[in-house]
Amino acid sequence: MSDFDHDPGDTPVIRKPTNTDRFNRDGLPPGTGRLNPAVAATHARISAQDRQRLLRDLSGTGSLRRSIKIDQAPITIKQFLRGEIDLNTELARRFASAPLLTSIARSPQDTRPASRATAMLTSQDSGAMLTIDIFSDQNVTEATFTLNHMLALRFRLADLSNYDKRRWIELMRREAGVAFLWTSRRWEDDYFIFVLRPHYVRMYAFSPERFDASVRLTHPITRQLIHWLDIRWFQHS
Repeated sequence: MSDFDHDPGDTPVIRKPTNTDRFNRDGLPPGTGRLNPAVAATHARISAQDRQRLLRDLSGTGSLRRSIKIDQAPITIKQFLRGEIDLNTELARRFASAPLLTSIARSPQDTRPASRATAMLTSQDSGAMLTIDIFSDQNVTEATFTLNHMLALRFRLADLSNYDKRRWIELMRREAGVAFLWTSRRWEDDYFIFVLRPHYVRMYAFSPERFDASVRLTHPITRQLIHWLDIRWFQHS
């Protein structure tokens, strides 16, 4: 994980930035610097692997029961598949100051079967919250992003296949990379993109209803969430 430079949104420099600093950032948020050649090569290799994996999945492998038309994908995904953009950088520019969630509470906490299980992730000041609900009897997973206990956006993943769940868990246990969590309808339904970075994990949620959300998760919280989802998703397997 030390092979990577700072991610957009890391702790900004304390000194007042100069015009040269602003130029060198290429428009990225504070805390972002250029990658050195070795790190850039590693980053490019992982990104290429993620892109090729996604192309294979979209070609009809795994849980897909029909052909997915890539030309109908959201523009950002199309650009990523064509190798035109770095997906992490592009998304981080849009959500540079996404809140960092540092605690998690789960119910039930043991492994007993439950028709509904909930994990609540919160920021240190409790101003931002992410709630994950699993309705096992309906095979539905929902993620609700709440800001200042006033506004909430809910994203719904219905009929997630075991293949897609397992693939996501496997990819999320890496040290770096991009992992998509979506149904067989891909971007035609709500979907999530997770970006694993050295200091935290970024989670992005997208809906075809034209609303998006994003948070950052610490690595310890991410590991707890993955372990919990693994248990709750496959409690009847």
